[in-house]
Amino acid sequence: MRALIDYLIYVCAFSVIGVGALGAWDALSGQSSPVTGSMLEAAAQSTSVWPEPFPGRGVITTLVVGADERPEYDDPGRSDTMILFFVNPRTRQAALLSVPRDLRVHIPGHGTQKINAAFPLGGVELVQETVEDLFDLDIDYYAKANFGGFVKIVDMLGGVDIDVPDVEGRGRGMNYDDNWGKLHIHLRPGLQHLDGEQAMGFVRYRKGDSDFKRSERQHQFIKAMAEQKLKMRNVPQLMRVAPTVLGAIETDMSWREAVDMARVLREVRPDSLLSASLQPYLRDVNIGGIYYVEVSDSNIARVMAEINQHLRSLPGQLNVVEVLNGSGQTGLAAAAGSALSAAGFDLLDTGNADSFDHERTLIYHPADGLRAARNVQRVLGVGRLKELDAESSFSPDRITVIVGADLNPDALESAG
Repeated sequence: MRALIDYLIYVCAFSVIGVGALGAWDALSGQSSPVTGSMLEAAAQSTSVWPEPFPGRGVITTLVVGADERPEYDDPGRSDTMILFFVNPRTRQAALLSVPRDLRVHIPGHGTQKINAAFPLGGVELVQETVEDLFDLDIDYYAKANFGGFVKIVDMLGGVDIDVPDVEGRGRGMNYDDNWGKLHIHLRPGLQHLDGEQAMGFVRYRKGDSDFKRSERQHQFIKAMAEQKLKMRNVPQLMRVAPTVLGAIETDMSWREAVDMARVLREVRPDSLLSASLQPYLRDVNIGGIYYVEVSDSNIARVMAEINQHLRSLPGQLNVVEVLNGSGQTGLAAAAGSALSAAGFDLLDTGNADSFDHERTLIYHPADGLRAARNVQRVLGVGRLKELDAESSFSPDRITVIVGADLNPDALESAG
């Protein structure tokens, strides 16, 4: 019996890139006139003045599924790739968590089995339900991919630069030939530009090491694709490739949500993408001659806590904020502080300003804290930015907010 084809984590790269490209292309393709290069360029520039992506929402969670579906054999296949992709649209922090395909779990309505059995039993809907139960979370979207167009899409996007590890040692890099599976991998070690065929080899290679090492390389590929392709200047190219992506990805995102996702992701820096892992907490078990891996609920909670802490953080910028009530309205400073804390800021203190006659909210920041001050302004929805000078009484090691009468606590609550 022919072995299942290993469809790997690169589905995530084309889900997060592809749905955004598809959304932008869909928006333009509805116009009466033909889509021209100048229109694509204009659309790329226009995204900078669109409303804030995912307004009023917290962490967005997407389940990415790659399955070996073979309809020509009436075979639903199995989901050999399951990834949870998290992104905080406020902090622009993101995280990836691969779900081991041999993980022993309870599949609703079907007892205890390997998690990759959920797909043939109930499709992506049952996979989502199983993963939600396992990790005790609500998944916002799913993205399921097939890979017939993988090589073509990578080539259409211009390839990708990857630092290829010397897996086999002594400068041999990565080499594997499978004539039956039509897979030929020959990659030298070091930084190089990979075309579609080479990229497929990079993410499928697993000779001589573990599935976990392969997962690390797949995360490396996703980071490289996101860093190199999710740029403002690449929006026209992404929109041109979108019709091809259309045939490779199924998602329940609306086109506008897809565009919002692409806009958020293009601002995610490589050091802001966490590759979380269950590997340190897995244990091998053999039940009835069947191999599984297991993980305890406490260790799942530990990994999820690590992810949540990362998503709330604001690395590389001033993160400490104090909030002072300058309006005289009871509880207004506390409401603003709660909103900023939920957005990832380290709330130092709340209290009263020197006076309660402030009509407008003021945000005081040091010269190197402009980016953080703008994030504070975005969270609060109001605020005039004021750079600290030498005579200021406020500390230069924090952002100081004087809450004015223009701050709407109801809007803060609805945005949280």
